[in-house]
Amino acid sequence: MNSMTGFGRGECAIEGRSVTVELRTVNNRYFDLSVKQPRLFAFAEDYERKALSSRIARGHVDLFVTYDNHSADRVTMTLDESVVKGYVDLSKQLAAMGIEDDLTTSKLLRMNDVVVTTVSKEDEEHLQMMLGIALDAALDNLAAMRAKEGETLKRDLLFRLTVVGNLTENIAEMAPSVVEDYRARLTKLVKEALYSADYDEGRLITEVCLFADKVNIDEELTRMRSHIEQMRTLFASPKPIGRNADFLVQEMNREANTMGSKANNADMQQTVVAIKNELEKIREQIQNLE
Repeated sequence: MNSMTGFGRGECAIEGRSVTVELRTVNNRYFDLSVKQPRLFAFAEDYERKALSSRIARGHVDLFVTYDNHSADRVTMTLDESVVKGYVDLSKQLAAMGIEDDLTTSKLLRMNDVVVTTVSKEDEEHLQMMLGIALDAALDNLAAMRAKEGETLKRDLLFRLTVVGNLTENIAEMAPSVVEDYRARLTKLVKEALYSADYDEGRLITEVCLFADKVNIDEELTRMRSHIEQMRTLFASPKPIGRNADFLVQEMNREANTMGSKANNADMQQTVVAIKNELEKIREQIQNLE
């Protein structure tokens, strides 16, 4: 079980070049990627998307890439010999006119266009190799953090699921008494209305049976128990479970609502409210699951 929230960082440094990758993830119903990186890595966006989506099922992902190049071959500097020759010839012409020739090497190097600076072109294959190493490390760190957070969520969810199960069994124990209480109240009302005279017991039994059918929650209890077991099985799965768990919570909430509408008993209704409160907390936590 993994949380959708996490952070991971990875770095690769080779011969003066370094690539740093940072990943931040937050909740989202689907896989959603936002990339911020230098333009020279634009060629790798498809590679990055595939690498991330293969290990992150859903959630919003912010990918940050930084690149530093302090290698010796990053910049090459050469003399433009034709420009140098031009300055030397002009200096000689001025000397021939009686003007002191004070041209020096340091002065020449300060002249425009004497030194040609060339920034070496980056090798995309080498960049992708370094990016891949940094990205894998960031993903590993991200996965470790998401798994740790997921384990915390799992403990909380299992606890709340146990509470829902116990409350469901409480309702199951109270359910039979609802019909019996109704029969007793109805008998009392009929007798009082007829001043203890004879009454149609068959009609009374029919009314009680109709009421019993109306408030029967056996099916809802069975489905609720089934959903609870399905949820426990889901929590033990190594695969992403967020969407399936969200669906199950909706179904459990539907069963709770039906039981609440059928409950003709204050204690049962209070218990249903308690179940719905726990289900809401479970639903909120599940929004954080991958």
